[in-house]
Amino acid sequence: MLAGWRRGVLWAVAATAGMVVVGLTLLLWLKDLGTAGTAASFVADTAAIIMVVLAVRGLLLQSGQQQNRTTASGPGAVAAGHSIARAVTGNGNQVAGPAPAVAPGGSAPSGAVEASGAKSVAAGDSIGEAVTGDNST
Repeated sequence: MLAGWRRGVLWAVAATAGMVVVGLTLLLWLKDLGTAGTAASFVADTAAIIMVVLAVRGLLLQSGQQQNRTTASGPGAVAAGHSIARAVTGNGNQVAGPAPAVAPGGSAPSGAVEASGAKSVAAGDSIGEAVTGDNST
C-alpha cells in the first residue's frame, strides 16, 4: 500500500493522465486532427523519456544494492557481512573454550563478501578463529 508522498505522486500522475485524455478527446471531437496528432506524439515522447529515466534509475539502484551482498557456496563455506568470532568447517574437529573476542566492526563492507569452495571462510570485517582442517583439536 502506498503512503506518504508516493500516494501524492500517484494521484498527480493519474490526474495528469486524465487531463491529457480529456484534452485529446476534445481535440478529436472538434475535428482538429493535426493538433491532436501533434499533442499525442508529444505526450507519447515525454512519457517514453520519463520511462527510460526511471528504468535507468531502477537499474542503478539495483546494482548498488547488489554490491553489498554476502554469499557462501561450497560444502562447509561460511561468509558474514561483518565479523566472525569462530568458524569451524572441518570434519571431526573438537574445539574447546569460548570463541575469541572480536573487535566491534565498523561499517558494512563496500563490496561483496564471498566464500566459495569447500570449507572457505570470508568476512567483511575480522575473523577471530577459523578452523578449516579435519580432526583438529
